[in-house]
Amino acid sequence: MKLITTFTAGWILTFTSIIPIHAQANSATFVHEITQEAAPKATLEIQKDPTGGFNVHVVTTNFLWRPEMASMQYVAGEGHAHVYLDGRKIMRIYNEWFHLNTFQFSTKPGEQLLSIEFVGNDHAPYRIQGGPVGPEAVVDVPRDEIQPAFRENNLAFPGLIFLLVLAAGGLLFRLRRGK
Repeated sequence: MKLITTFTAGWILTFTSIIPIHAQANSATFVHEITQEAAPKATLEIQKDPTGGFNVHVVTTNFLWRPEMASMQYVAGEGHAHVYLDGRKIMRIYNEWFHLNTFQFSTKPGEQLLSIEFVGNDHAPYRIQGGPVGPEAVVDVPRDEIQPAFRENNLAFPGLIFLLVLAAGGLLFRLRRGK
């Protein structure tokens, strides 16, 4: 029984450290439900940066950026924003401009959804009838601008095979030694 438990724990640890979890989970335990009229309004202006990635301008109205108040008490209509790429939270922003570094954050080439979620100073997201408040746009990430670990010629798959063979060899060794 101990062998099965050890083997199962090894599999869980291996896969949870290799496979990223793409969830829009927010660490906030509550939300700020607001009306459409009180909600921050925003549009995205996105320009391809010649050196890679994208320069993004979050043009806002009805919202006060308050970086100095991050992690402090909630005040209606102010805060910062969380940035998601393809459903995965990648950073916080504290003003209208940021650089989307696709080399650092993209795991695949092609069209991906960039989402900005407005949150209060306390990190709790603004919501309208349960839905997130913030603009979205699609960015087209070039194949040569993704994380090297996720390119086609990477060693992740052969590495996984090696680990599986190593684990199977260890299991066989323990079984033979136990007889």
